[in-house]
Amino acid sequence: MKHVFLLVCILILTLTVGVSGAPVQVTTDRSDQIAPAIDGDRIVWVDGRDGGADIYLYDIVGATETRITNGTAVALWPDVSGSRIVWQDNRSGGPDIWLYDTATGNETRITDAPGGQVVPAIDGDTVVWLDNRAGVAGGIYAMNLTTRATVRVSSGPVQGNPLIVSPDVSGGTIVWADESGGNYTVFAVRDAAEPVALANDTALQGFPAVSGDRVVWSEIRNGSASLVVHNLTTGEEERVWGGPLAVAVYPDISGDLVVWQNATARDTDDIYLLDLAAGKTLQVTDDDALQLLPRVSGNRVVWMDNRSGDWDIYLLTAGNATQYTFGMEQNGQNVTVPVKSEVVVNLAENPTTGYSWNATVSPGLTITADRYVQNATAEGMLGAGGTHTWTLVPEESGVFTFSAVYRRPWENLTGTEERFDLTLTAVNGG
Repeated sequence: MKHVFLLVCILILTLTVGVSGAPVQVTTDRSDQIAPAIDGDRIVWVDGRDGGADIYLYDIVGATETRITNGTAVALWPDVSGSRIVWQDNRSGGPDIWLYDTATGNETRITDAPGGQVVPAIDGDTVVWLDNRAGVAGGIYAMNLTTRATVRVSSGPVQGNPLIVSPDVSGGTIVWADESGGNYTVFAVRDAAEPVALANDTALQGFPAVSGDRVVWSEIRNGSASLVVHNLTTGEEERVWGGPLAVAVYPDISGDLVVWQNATARDTDDIYLLDLAAGKTLQVTDDDALQLLPRVSGNRVVWMDNRSGDWDIYLLTAGNATQYTFGMEQNGQNVTVPVKSEVVVNLAENPTTGYSWNATVSPGLTITADRYVQNATAEGMLGAGGTHTWTLVPEESGVFTFSAVYRRPWENLTGTEERFDLTLTAVNGG
């Protein structure tokens, strides 16, 4: 944190408005719960109630809490995507990346190179992390969880504080920050192409996060602090304030919503939210406690909060997000939704049979989340199915298609497979 607080005390003015709804305290245990992450209905965090540092999972819909690790190591920096949870773990000596799949109950060590692998992020089948293995082999690495193929996505070693480097992934896009000569620069790789620097001067950039075409990071440029929202397709950038006498750090993004911690070097940091579609900045918290490390998924924001005297996980559901949900009963239909709204498609799936939904979307329809969650079953029961969920956002007005085929990926298409087709007509002002 010292790297953050050295940047504070820069005055930037803005207008804030209140946020509807009240934060919900997710954890109540008197030990500390820190470093949350969220995807859809699932929150994960690091928990000290068992005397160490374990990963815990909370299901928002079911209001159920599950301990994921068993206390044999220090587990840090979890992330979640659908049924999969990843984290940094030192049970084998140095830090490695571990994976737990709630759908199968399997825990797997997915890295074992000497030197250590830290700060993982996950989206769908892709896990990324900062790899400290010696020599030119170090850098930002990615693994495809289906094939278990691992590649280095950075062109060389990556330097700097791991939390500022902060690799992230969304679909085929991976971002991170790299330190050189005291400055940090954000890089992006799209669809396995060559890394591209998103700044070409002496700006200090860090804490990048990505959702669809948008990358957000914290930046100090010419003595002024801001958040930058960069569109990878158009190259356009939007700069937002850092807060009164503070620096905006640890940003996260999901669709149109950006969240960050307002770092003040005092004990009163707050969480802020920017709705890009509405052009409004919302102050999420406003008290004398510390609120740190926010994350956002859809219209849900989580963070760690010490207002009760110890660190707890808090949740806020933003009231200004609109969500539309469809399933097999809408197969073949044309539905009308507002531009920038969240469209959720839920389809039954049972991967234990070898079958899964293979989905495609037309240009302009962004998949912001893609996850599978197994149905609740009795302990030890095998072969249970679940639900595959996609969250879609139409980026502009127009007609878009979402199509999925239920098939075994190793079999040739015959034309007789089960299909799901949905046409979305996105309109302004809906």
